[in-house]
Amino acid sequence: MMLSEKLQVNHRHDGSRVKHLLFVLLMLASGFAGISYEVLYGRMLGNLIGDQFVVSAAILITFLLGIGIGSRYAWRLWRSLWLIEAMIGVYGAGFVFGASWLEGLLYATLPVLPAGLAGTVIACIALLLLPAFLIGCSVPLFAGYMSRISEKSEFSGVYGIYNIGAALTAILIEFVLLRWLGIHGAVLVFVGINLFIAAALRFGYPALRSDPPRVKVGSGGFYGWQALIPVSMASAVFQLFMVKLAEMILGPFRESFALVLSIVLLGIAVGSLLVRRFRISFQTVLLLALVGLLLLLAGLVPVTDLYASLYASAAGSYVALVLLKWLCLFVLMGIPCIAFGATIPALLGENSADVSKDSGYLLYLASMGNVAGFLLMVFLLHRYLDYGVQLLVIGACIACSMLLCRQRRLRHVVMSALLLLACGGAWTSMWDEGLLYVSYTSFHAADDLRKARQNTVRVAAYKGYQDVFAINEVNGSPYFFINGYNSIPLNNPSEKVVGSLASIFSADTGQALVLGLGSGATASVVGQMFGHTDVVEINPVVRENLFRMKRWNFDIESNPAVNIVVDDAIHYVRAADKQYDLILNTVTTPLYFSSSKLYTRDFFQVVKQRLKGDGVYVTWLDARVGDRGVDIILNTVADSFRHCALLYIKSSYFLLLCSDQPISAHSLPGLQKGQPVYDNLLAVHGIPAEWLPYQLLTTDALALVADKTLPLNRADYPTLEFEMARLRQRGIPAFKSRLRRQMNLDDIRHVVSAQSPLFPGDLVWHTKTRLGDSSLTRRWRQLSVQAVPDFDVRYADAQGYYATALHDAHATPAALHEFGYLLMREGWYADAIAVFKYVLRQDPEHRYTAFNLGACYEYSGDLPAALRAYEEAGRVEPDDADVPYRIGRVYVKQGRFDDAQASLKHALALMGENGRPDIYRYLAKAYEGVGNARAAAVARRMAEGK
Repeated sequence: MMLSEKLQVNHRHDGSRVKHLLFVLLMLASGFAGISYEVLYGRMLGNLIGDQFVVSAAILITFLLGIGIGSRYAWRLWRSLWLIEAMIGVYGAGFVFGASWLEGLLYATLPVLPAGLAGTVIACIALLLLPAFLIGCSVPLFAGYMSRISEKSEFSGVYGIYNIGAALTAILIEFVLLRWLGIHGAVLVFVGINLFIAAALRFGYPALRSDPPRVKVGSGGFYGWQALIPVSMASAVFQLFMVKLAEMILGPFRESFALVLSIVLLGIAVGSLLVRRFRISFQTVLLLALVGLLLLLAGLVPVTDLYASLYASAAGSYVALVLLKWLCLFVLMGIPCIAFGATIPALLGENSADVSKDSGYLLYLASMGNVAGFLLMVFLLHRYLDYGVQLLVIGACIACSMLLCRQRRLRHVVMSALLLLACGGAWTSMWDEGLLYVSYTSFHAADDLRKARQNTVRVAAYKGYQDVFAINEVNGSPYFFINGYNSIPLNNPSEKVVGSLASIFSADTGQALVLGLGSGATASVVGQMFGHTDVVEINPVVRENLFRMKRWNFDIESNPAVNIVVDDAIHYVRAADKQYDLILNTVTTPLYFSSSKLYTRDFFQVVKQRLKGDGVYVTWLDARVGDRGVDIILNTVADSFRHCALLYIKSSYFLLLCSDQPISAHSLPGLQKGQPVYDNLLAVHGIPAEWLPYQLLTTDALALVADKTLPLNRADYPTLEFEMARLRQRGIPAFKSRLRRQMNLDDIRHVVSAQSPLFPGDLVWHTKTRLGDSSLTRRWRQLSVQAVPDFDVRYADAQGYYATALHDAHATPAALHEFGYLLMREGWYADAIAVFKYVLRQDPEHRYTAFNLGACYEYSGDLPAALRAYEEAGRVEPDDADVPYRIGRVYVKQGRFDDAQASLKHALALMGENGRPDIYRYLAKAYEGVGNARAAAVARRMAEGK
């Protein structure tokens, strides 16, 4: 061959390699864009109509069906791949630039659609079906094109590359693009990618589309396609299962979903490439999936223990923490995801007459199986089976696929049966179902996780289509548990206080709207105060089980003035046609994605449309959002409301009262003596309703903003969500410092209509009862001492007034015990002893009362009486290590050193070898008392941690 001919051949070969590489990059980019639209369209529609189950389910099923149908018939559109990519991009641009039109469409009453949420869901399906169909066409057509470019190319390679792009996108969207560009900006990025792909295909590969394959219409040349349906169902169930598992362990955050999605897509990619490299059979893939389930059942406890032990070390870096979460999830779900991802490539193999048509048919079957699995999970498995049992059902579906394989062997069936039996054994002996109900916050430290498992005595779980509600008994208190998060105890007064305060500061009590039903405690109080109250709850399972909590919510279901609606707050407020005197947002902290959208400028603007001119909007301010998070919230509020007051509920929970009119308190008939709410607050919780306005901290919360340049929290760019995701140090110390400087008694005098002669003594005493010795309590005391010469007298009189109020209300032992504890902390031991004795006469075994009585005697110097009280406490609570420690301490003070040694050693036995330093210090004194200097020295070293 002549040199010139060789150069021409090499040039053609190099050109072919370049075109091949470019085509691979186009496939990767198409994978990037394909999954992005499902995520981003879901976000956009969620901002418009909320995250209620029916909407989320409609979006998911629409994409599954659309992608399935697109895959099935993609081969008919052989010439149009470039046009399909272009249309995907154009449709995305239409979503962005037509956002206002889209909002109007979703809330318009169209004659062809049913009214209300049903019509909105149908509109969503209609909007998403076309882009889903177009996205479904991509993989089969890319596979067909690739078979023309490279003789060695197979569907598995295309499928793997496409899903590598999709897996990268799942991470890229959540952790990069949205935080740089917002939702609309991210959509436009992928619009540009799709248009670039379309142009490259149109002008760079004209020959590929010119000669479509000629094949007969049929099911294809592969065998055993029936086996794909059960394993596709298993794959869908497994993915939904892992989303819930991640919520329960990592928290109900968007990033948890993104991490799961990235691993699912990566599993598809890795599984496809493994099939391409090692020619793995479909039967082997099924066995691998069963092995993965077995490892998940056996590995949940050790993996979560490892996660809890490493969390504190990783939490210092956001990237390290995300990586830790991703790795733990991958260990749990990586093998099943790889196996599920390999099913279609393994089944297709090398026996396809036409890659585009046959792969499309299998993708279609898989999508239909995914839809069936989704429906099976949400309507049956999730509602009625424990999570461990759900994994066994997934294993049974995989085993069913093995039985349907045409090329199965007896050894395959036997091995699958043995693996399924092993899964059952792992479930009975190693799976810990209760681990999923301890609250995701318990997984942040190994000791917290261990204590949470010990303290969670009983779990009563009630499941919905995708939500989990439970009443957890923790340390003797019932907790409201929802989707991996233990909220406040059901017997805690905070929710009733929120409802009372919101009502007190409302200008009128005609119409109220409460967003978030929860236990019903807050809404029930509002329902007692207002002529009519609408309550919106997103979770049907909470509504279904409301009757289980009627002892804590004044049996709200029986109140004819309350109307409970199952809907998303965003959808309800946008669709409502009435105005309210009060709108109260009691939805849980904005840390969680379903709640954070209620803190956007978009939502505040809609709320204003539903408020009367002097109406008040009340929402939470959670200290866990951090100092910058508080500034973002207040900046966003300031853009919508002219006035904003701040009240405390706890030291870390506050209320924002927002209005266009100045905030003022009002006396309500429902909060007078003899009324259910007043009597309950005082007798059960020790809270005089007439003192509730004293929980106001400032009438000008907007003046507390430190950085007014921070961006507003918008639906398109949820700054608050991003800030909380990267926040490592919870708390708002800088904000609270500014707040303390701004606090002044004139605010309280101006707002409270009738000034008490005890003021400000009653203000400080009430703050003490609610917050203890907090920085806010100390600040009010400091200001009061400066303002009133006889403050100490007024403070003592307020304590006397409080004692009389409790007595007259026949307060419960729990409320009286809290009163006695406050007196003890104030150093008024004689008064505290009287209260504790009274409590013990009512309830001789009331928790901690005998113990605190002993403490008062000890602090007063009456050691024999202290010893008797502590011994009684030991009888009531024999496992409390503090009791023998206190007894041993009294023995040391009495000089009974041998008795002291026995009690202190008992305390160490109950507490563990790493007991508290103070126990070792008193043990050293006991040893010294009997002349054992060596043992005393050892005890002192233990006290010093040496």
